[in-house]
Amino acid sequence: MIHKFAQMVADFLCDNDTIKEEEKEIYIYGYEIIISNIVNFLIILSLGLLLHQVIDGFLFYIVFVITRQYCGGYHANTYLKCNILFGTLCLVTLCFSNMLYDTSFISLFILFLIYIGCILEYAPIDNEHKKISAEDKKKYRKISIWISILWSAVDIVLFCTAKKYAITLTITLVIIAMLMVIEINRRKELLE
Repeated sequence: MIHKFAQMVADFLCDNDTIKEEEKEIYIYGYEIIISNIVNFLIILSLGLLLHQVIDGFLFYIVFVITRQYCGGYHANTYLKCNILFGTLCLVTLCFSNMLYDTSFISLFILFLIYIGCILEYAPIDNEHKKISAEDKKKYRKISIWISILWSAVDIVLFCTAKKYAITLTITLVIIAMLMVIEINRRKELLE
């Protein structure tokens, strides 16, 4: 559905001589990304409103999108699966952030260490459809580590000032780590 809509927009632009025919595929891909991001944003907004956790939802969205951009991990093979997975992961995060409110700092710290271990061991994991060069891998690895340092500082501040958001942040990072491990294991299975 997303592809068809993106193609309709690109066809319209081609028909009106706004873009060249040879550029059409690039525009289709770009519009697919934009539409998928809008859908994900609406999923976050809907879940946040439904569960009365709009701030948690946007925290999940910001942390998930920024971190995954540089560390990589499992990618669904269709936009529909991607949007469903994204919505499910957000829902899990929002539910667990309420259930784990009494979690101690040590428990959150251990969960955060799991995330850091995955970043140090695996980041970045490139996408099969969008390979990254060796030079970009080094750059993305450094950025992944710096982002992780930033999240650790934010997590500590949030734990002291708004514990629920610290829990949301930590759960989001653990989910990102799980997606990295899932992708590494999926690739190992393909090689066997």
